[in-house]
Amino acid sequence: MPELTIEEDAVSLIDGAPSSAVGRRVGVRSAYTQQIIGEVVEADDAVVDRAVRGARHAFTDWSARSLDERAQIVRRAADIIDEQGEGIADLVTAEMGMPIELARVTQWRLPASVLRTAADRVADVHWTEQIPGATLHRRPSGVVAAISPWNMPTYQTVAKVAGALVAGCTVVIKPSVQTPFDAALFVRLLHTAGVPAGAVQLVQGSGSVTGAALSRHPGVNHVSFTGSVEAGKTVAGLAATTLARCTLELGGKSPAVILPGSDLERVVPAVLASGLVNAGQACNATTRVLVPREHLGAVEELIRAQVSSFTMGDPFDPATRIGPLSSIAHGEGVLGFIQRALTDGGRLIAGAPERAQGLGPGMFIAPTVIADLPRHAEAVQEEIFGPVLVFQPYDGVDDAIATANDTRFGLSAEVWGLPDEAVAVAGRIRAGQVKVNGVRTRERPGVPFGGVGDSGYGRELGALGIEEFTDVSAVMA
Repeated sequence: MPELTIEEDAVSLIDGAPSSAVGRRVGVRSAYTQQIIGEVVEADDAVVDRAVRGARHAFTDWSARSLDERAQIVRRAADIIDEQGEGIADLVTAEMGMPIELARVTQWRLPASVLRTAADRVADVHWTEQIPGATLHRRPSGVVAAISPWNMPTYQTVAKVAGALVAGCTVVIKPSVQTPFDAALFVRLLHTAGVPAGAVQLVQGSGSVTGAALSRHPGVNHVSFTGSVEAGKTVAGLAATTLARCTLELGGKSPAVILPGSDLERVVPAVLASGLVNAGQACNATTRVLVPREHLGAVEELIRAQVSSFTMGDPFDPATRIGPLSSIAHGEGVLGFIQRALTDGGRLIAGAPERAQGLGPGMFIAPTVIADLPRHAEAVQEEIFGPVLVFQPYDGVDDAIATANDTRFGLSAEVWGLPDEAVAVAGRIRAGQVKVNGVRTRERPGVPFGGVGDSGYGRELGALGIEEFTDVSAVMA
């Protein structure tokens, strides 16, 4: 299928109208063709200030509307995206190379589901609560800066915006400079659904310029950020200058624990699918596979047999399961991890330490699985963000749990095994979400998502994700 041609620049949308400000222009390069498909006009401090001021002005009206009215508008937005949002998936595939079938599920259908679920769960929040000596009132915090990444761009934006809007906050969205066009379409669809133009503003540009201006703006009350650990620390530092609160989701190094007694022929393909989703460019990808030592040989054989089913190629081809990495530079960084892992004594079960050839100008890396690394090895401890899994043997359940928890991250995990034992083990793993026997985050958009340790703090989704954007006032009478 031919790749999309972007006919308009990605500009900021202030109170629903395209900004006429002239800023630095940044080319957006297709991950697959490596051609420039459009340009971003970067918002400077002045444009960011206009967006925040517009959001503060809109907050007075939006926060005064009833919970039911806000929820009804957000449900209408979900319906509009269900009906008209297919183009979002096409744009994400064109921008960053996500396979189109995955994009349709996670960047079109899932965002609509998250909006609808937020509208439903707003009633679960204790907006007024009696405690001994006082009545507690939850009130919307104000203006939320929603800074989203390139890897799951529309979904990550919606995970922030949905909770903020139903809570009564207004939002200024700053998407990644690599994925600006899907964000613009999403915002226009929100406005079509009846979300006031001032309630959702859009500023385009880089993190170092536009993101920094937004994070430190004194008119922002809460910053919700998804990205790398180092970028998250920078954002939190900037927000601290105005005492704005933060929600930070900063990635992970998630384990998939395969317990004795598991049906390996069913479990191994599912674990590979979780770890290799979006070419491993997912914050909750299960990139550490923990296997009973006595099953190592059997699991290795199954992995070698299964990796060939992960077809690489044109991301617009529905048969493609692994598209190109988001950029050449990012792919070179992933290859560096693989090469250093082999230097550290790692053994390849599948894959190769070099770029896959014959698939076009984009950066393709074959699904790679590495064994025999010590627990302290870089590839075991650091987030690679590519189609690279590490194999970790364990001896007994206690060792499995210790190995799973031997990380500075704590975002997500999976446990596979007999139901009662798997649930018991899951309860001992230090992670914000632990999924048992194949449950997926995307299937339960009302369950809070977020991490501990270097995976960040705060939660998105569900009632807790709505409460993130509220302040508590205690009335004592």
